[in-house]
Amino acid sequence: MREESSTAVAPPARSGVAAHLRERAQPSWIRWVLPSFADIIFLALTGILAFTPASAALLRDADTGWHIRNGEFILATRSVPHTDLFSYTRAGQPWYAWEWLYDAAIAGIHHFAGLNGLVLFTAAIIALTFALLFRIVLRRSGNLAVAVGLALLAASTARIHMLARPHVLSWLFTLLWVDLLYRFEEGKRSALFWLPPLMLLWVNVHGGFILGLVLLGLFGCARIWKFATDPSSGAGRQIVELAIASVVCLATTLLTPYGYKLHIHVYEYLSNGYLMNVIDEFLSPNFHATGFGYFEFLILLSFFAVAAAYRRVTTTDLLLLLFSVHASLYAARNIPLSAILMSISTAPLWAGILSPDSSRRSTSRWLTALLEAIHDISGNMGLMEKWFRGHALALLALGASTAIVLNGGYLGSAQVVSARFNENSFPVRATEFIRSQHIHNHLFSIDGWSGYLIYRLYPETKLYVDDRHDFYGEDYIREFVRARQANWMWRQILDKYQIQWVLVPPDIPLAGVLKESRDWRVEFDDGMAIVFSRRGPPQQTNPEPARGPGG
Repeated sequence: MREESSTAVAPPARSGVAAHLRERAQPSWIRWVLPSFADIIFLALTGILAFTPASAALLRDADTGWHIRNGEFILATRSVPHTDLFSYTRAGQPWYAWEWLYDAAIAGIHHFAGLNGLVLFTAAIIALTFALLFRIVLRRSGNLAVAVGLALLAASTARIHMLARPHVLSWLFTLLWVDLLYRFEEGKRSALFWLPPLMLLWVNVHGGFILGLVLLGLFGCARIWKFATDPSSGAGRQIVELAIASVVCLATTLLTPYGYKLHIHVYEYLSNGYLMNVIDEFLSPNFHATGFGYFEFLILLSFFAVAAAYRRVTTTDLLLLLFSVHASLYAARNIPLSAILMSISTAPLWAGILSPDSSRRSTSRWLTALLEAIHDISGNMGLMEKWFRGHALALLALGASTAIVLNGGYLGSAQVVSARFNENSFPVRATEFIRSQHIHNHLFSIDGWSGYLIYRLYPETKLYVDDRHDFYGEDYIREFVRARQANWMWRQILDKYQIQWVLVPPDIPLAGVLKESRDWRVEFDDGMAIVFSRRGPPQQTNPEPARGPGG
């Protein structure tokens, strides 16, 4: 295993198109106007995610709804909430709105451009992330074909969790964070100075800031191993500098509206085995499900790269790869982040594998000729990529897209973008019925619809539960699961919280038992959702909080 830091493979001497552009006196505006490959990736992903039917996928998670309403509260009151806003069952209880800065930002976007603006913002963040991933992989590998292939494979892998939620900013921050750490490892000491400002933003946007601290630890371990095996390498100084940076970044994480209490809360949440086992996105990936094939392919490619180019593997690359695989197999929501980290760590390996020098050791002439042709083309295109650095076309397209969403999604008389929550996934018509009936409290629904209900009905209507599972805690979620699954305690739970209305999908167990109960009647049923009302007043019960195995 090679202990030196991975560095970019040197491109060949200028030739072909790149030399033609360099050697001839070209107008200076060309390099600022013509699009680079990074621009093309950015434009393609933004266009697909914001202006095609794929845009509906960004709103397939209801969380977006309560993020918007919380942000509106922040902007209206100029304060960050410390107690619950959205339920009647736990109103006034302490709540850590740790993504408050993201919420405030998207509430402002929503105010001016509605859901269209939010979809465009999310699409642009995702597109920027993978365009930058392409540039970082290109820098580390020196091979444009490797950079394009890994960036597109990582983007395809991340599709399973592309949602209009704050975690997409964690993708971008993780990418920038790792790039800075690699630059530091390669000798650029000033890269560490960018980490505390980035952490200050990260900790107020998303709970993924913890990953930044973990990555500092991984790079520190790699430097310790380097120092242990080669004390004269200068790794000792880097260990000290990384330790100082880690302490400063850890102190920076305290600069939130919640201080150290946020760290305690996040630890208790992520260490709760019950919650981790009932929240879908924290479960391990199901490779039988659609969309996980890209990630399986990326894992196989990564281990093949390590096996084929093991002499070039650094301790840092190996630790990052192993951590990425572990994180993704532990929880499906980590797969996009793991794809990004795996692409960066294996980039130099693939550059060596696809180098013509490696193929010359074999007897396959056609393979050597093919790799030489790819290497020459990649070298020329890579030089062009560095030359075209104005990004004017990307900025112009983003400005035009912004003008369209500010115009209600219309380009002239044609509506080219109309973002909305899909009525095949959310109870759109049932929510209109609830609004028409002036139902304001004592409403039971499932957590997967709660964010949408908050978006449509808040502040007039408060809910029994929503998907802020960390806020409600294990005991409360156990009760909710028992009621949803029509456990033998379902009557006592609905009575305990004085439930008068129930909005659920028709295929869950609770819907079946309510249809058979003389105490409940169906008020609305469109096949997507059923609204039940209680025939009489609830019994006065107060059962102990549910404990033991979930329903």
